[in-house]
Amino acid sequence: MAAVPSGGPGGPPAPAGCEVRAAAPPKGFGLFACGACPAYTEMFTEEPLFAMQHSGNRRVVAACARCCGFIHSVPLQLEVIFGESRFAPLLAALGDLPQRWQVSAGEGPASVVRCAQGCGEIYCSEACRDAHFQQSHNLLCVGPLSEDHPLLRFKYHALEHADTLLLAAQVFAFLINRAKAAGGGPEVTRNLMQELLCFCHAPFREACRPPPGRAKDAEFYAHTDGLVNQAAALLRAALEPHAPVEVGALFQAGSAFFSEVLGMFEYNNIDLEVASPMGQLLLQRAKALSLSDGQALAELQQMEGLLREKEWVMRCVWGEETTGIYGDEVDEDSSQPQEMDTMMQAMEQGNDEQVVTAAMAHARAEVAQMSLEQLLQGVWPSMHGTGLFSSVARMNHSCAPNVKVTFPGNSSRLTTTSVLNISPGDELCICYVSQEADVQTRRRRLLEYGFTCCCSRCLAEDSTALRKAQKRLK
Repeated sequence: MAAVPSGGPGGPPAPAGCEVRAAAPPKGFGLFACGACPAYTEMFTEEPLFAMQHSGNRRVVAACARCCGFIHSVPLQLEVIFGESRFAPLLAALGDLPQRWQVSAGEGPASVVRCAQGCGEIYCSEACRDAHFQQSHNLLCVGPLSEDHPLLRFKYHALEHADTLLLAAQVFAFLINRAKAAGGGPEVTRNLMQELLCFCHAPFREACRPPPGRAKDAEFYAHTDGLVNQAAALLRAALEPHAPVEVGALFQAGSAFFSEVLGMFEYNNIDLEVASPMGQLLLQRAKALSLSDGQALAELQQMEGLLREKEWVMRCVWGEETTGIYGDEVDEDSSQPQEMDTMMQAMEQGNDEQVVTAAMAHARAEVAQMSLEQLLQGVWPSMHGTGLFSSVARMNHSCAPNVKVTFPGNSSRLTTTSVLNISPGDELCICYVSQEADVQTRRRRLLEYGFTCCCSRCLAEDSTALRKAQKRLK
């Protein structure tokens, strides 16, 4: 029998002007407004409890390991997106142009802060590096470790199967650090575990969705349980030498709590998307160049060559792996060009070298037809990640929500804005799926959250569909 998602009171306090309390059945708890709020008014901002950049997104974006903001370094951003050896001549030909573009945009000198232990993590500032180390990285840094260390094996396992395993490791390291700061011991640790489970949760095997066309049969459950158990065993082996008592409490029931944390992510995490500053930076630089100046014209030609290569790279690699958005999760109004996912799928068809070569040639031909103006308006890869936010995790769903969530700055700090007039006592709701989808599609996607939506919009669309069906039968 499938587990029913559960949650409860407690946890972090609600933001100012809001309260957490029981919602109308069959909902559990919800977030409610304490006062009136006009439509299109900023309500509150919030930092994530836990957040991370998707592993595949690191292929095209250099982001801070703590705040997920773009690293303020034009040279580094270009080095990341053009990381393959084939692009070495392109980067060499640019010379000091990336540094000059950085300065011309008023960004100041390029600044990159790296983990002091050499693990490869990068940060936008020393403050972010230190905060990340204190929260969890002190226990999760692989810089000084050997290749056969269980933590490295855990991270390889996560990269192969599901990168939210890495976020679960953050949670466990955070709980250990917080327990020790509060005096340590199993009782303190168990209280912290219980506090986290105030959010809706269930075992991962019940919360996760199977691949398209695949049922949750015995084979699926066996595979999922094996994946979770192996990850939990490796993480326990990695953390136990640092805090045997606290780790013993975390794994007292084997992998059960680890599985519940992963299930909690499935129900509560939201996609992070931070827009790239690169497109606007180069657009402004191009506008500032005078075509009557020979040196400026040469710079513009180099910029055009760079942008053309960027467009080609985007068509070759941008898709599910680099956004972390799979299948049904893609919104119909996605701002990313649709041909990018098509190209990615073509390149992933087995080892068919001819398919890959043809796809890349097709992309090259498309890019060759673009004007400089089109290239300057082209999309640069956004930072894509996932995060757990305490207030958003308390918000229930509506297909006609009164609140929306955005990431307007260069970080994972979210902003919630009212989209309807809100009265005191109103429940604050967001839409868990694409609002543009029809009622059948929305309901199918919402089944992953464990409920069938019967909001006013769904009921109205049901009635409309019924009337149309009856009319056809007459």
